[in-house]
Amino acid sequence: MSGPAAASHQAPVIYRMTLIVALVCLCATATARASGEYRVVEIEGLKIVLDSEWAPRSAPGYLPVRFDITNLAEARVIQIVGQGSRFFHSSRGGGRPGGFEILQPVRLARGDRVRLTIPVPLGADNESIQFQIREDGRTLERFNYSGFQSRAAAGDASALIVTDPSGAFGATATNWRRPIAARARFGGPSPAGGGAPPLDFLLEPARLPTSWLGYTSLRAVLIRAADWEQLSAPQKTALLTWTACGGDLMIVDGNLDAVFPVAPGAVAFSPGLTARAYFFGRMHVTTSASVSNRGLAAVLADAAKIQDLNWGLPANRTPDWGTIAERGFRLPIPGVAGVPARAYLSILIVFAIIIGPVNYWFLVRRRQQVLLVLTTPLISAIFIVLLAGYVVAGEGLGVRGRAVSFTMLDQARKQSATRTSASLYAAGMTPGGGLRFGRDVAVFTVASEGNGSRDRYTLDLTEAQRFSSGVIQARSPANIEQIAFRPARERVVFTSEGGGMSAMNGLDATITALVYRRGDAAYTLTAPLAPGGKGVLARGGAAAPFVPADLPLSLRFSHLFTHQPEGSYLAILERSPFWDPGVANIDERGSFHLVIGWPAGQP
Repeated sequence: MSGPAAASHQAPVIYRMTLIVALVCLCATATARASGEYRVVEIEGLKIVLDSEWAPRSAPGYLPVRFDITNLAEARVIQIVGQGSRFFHSSRGGGRPGGFEILQPVRLARGDRVRLTIPVPLGADNESIQFQIREDGRTLERFNYSGFQSRAAAGDASALIVTDPSGAFGATATNWRRPIAARARFGGPSPAGGGAPPLDFLLEPARLPTSWLGYTSLRAVLIRAADWEQLSAPQKTALLTWTACGGDLMIVDGNLDAVFPVAPGAVAFSPGLTARAYFFGRMHVTTSASVSNRGLAAVLADAAKIQDLNWGLPANRTPDWGTIAERGFRLPIPGVAGVPARAYLSILIVFAIIIGPVNYWFLVRRRQQVLLVLTTPLISAIFIVLLAGYVVAGEGLGVRGRAVSFTMLDQARKQSATRTSASLYAAGMTPGGGLRFGRDVAVFTVASEGNGSRDRYTLDLTEAQRFSSGVIQARSPANIEQIAFRPARERVVFTSEGGGMSAMNGLDATITALVYRRGDAAYTLTAPLAPGGKGVLARGGAAAPFVPADLPLSLRFSHLFTHQPEGSYLAILERSPFWDPGVANIDERGSFHLVIGWPAGQP
């Protein structure tokens, strides 16, 4: 086709592409200025408050959508359904769309008032979501679509300042907000200058989420000691959990003791302490005068200097974020060479030849062409059985996986924080029910391109955090990052014996290597130690546990192995009780699980 006809044929295509690009640009601009909505509705005996206002620009993480629901009618079960679209920019221009669905049932007795936070995974350049309230198959209410920018670099993500914007301190904190910096969009720079909207945002204490997952998309949280006292117990727990998982919590005009009382048996805070580690995260003490004089950008830059970027939040702060080793896996799995495309193609070619020319030639020679209606489905069924048998014989039906996990275990507080990078491969079929995690486990999907997954996913929050579709698929690489914080009774007990040391293994897994540092001496395990077993430690020996030279992501541990803290132990486990792969009966291969523990509490 050429000439006017070709031009007329291409014009609608060009028009549609231009319209799509324009709409995405408009969405990107709108989300920078208005992220989410606050709305109150009353319908059929329900009073519903939806609060999805959040960061103008977030890193990969979760969006906390807060609901406050009061039921004035009879007992009932309603369904909260979130439906959204995702858009990923491409370096070559244009981009790729995706979609998702969130399901959350809520049981309500008469007179019940339920406050809950629904964590919505974010990871695309632009995302929009609409929530609906359904009951018995009917849609009672539809809320507006809300748009978000959600794949910003960690340093470009918004910070949250907790205070009432209408108060005196709110007026001061309003001036702390950084402007949104210019960045390339569709191959060209975005406008900046005096008209740039603020990057950071203010939120009154009562509106803070009760799920720590919601804070994972932020750069930092600043809160006054006075505003801390206004938080509910679940809100305080959410902020402390987020800090333990790698966040920067900044206490303004207060002290650490007021915000974080020392647990019995734990290490007390030093007087005048301005920053301290708390598992993977950091707590900072500052003053409003200091932030006003120096600027929030400088305060955040100083906080970054004392944080190990390999374990801090947002999750994409780590230098190897999005790194893909080979064949779409972050961690190549021993024995998994990817999809046997050549074998599948050869089988399909043979199938096409037999079911077509060979089948027809054979029946023509026998003058029985009418049997085509019988032989064609019969040959198809035989090849389906053969192909399925080849897949099962060659790969099996289970899920293979490889993980690199790092756990901080505070035996005094009886708590642990774990960060895991994992690759999964479902061989013959997708696991029934998808992947299932606890409701308080942060899960980040990393596609084979090194960024967020573009597959449409469904997240069912009925009993847990279940990705019923879209995260893991048969014969395809699946990569996830996980962060979890939980109570932990696991421990290693050390005992001095005749000038030496012994260790009792209470980690519920075989310890393959162990180094305990006390004072200037290092004590090393002489042989693998089974769960519940007691082993002898030799003074001296290896300075730190051995890390395989070919282990991907091994640079995360380099500083730790050369600067092991006094009073801590480093243990390499055969498997990790602190990591949940999301699927039962996983065939784990080549994994590396490291624990740093403090018998007397994290200093």
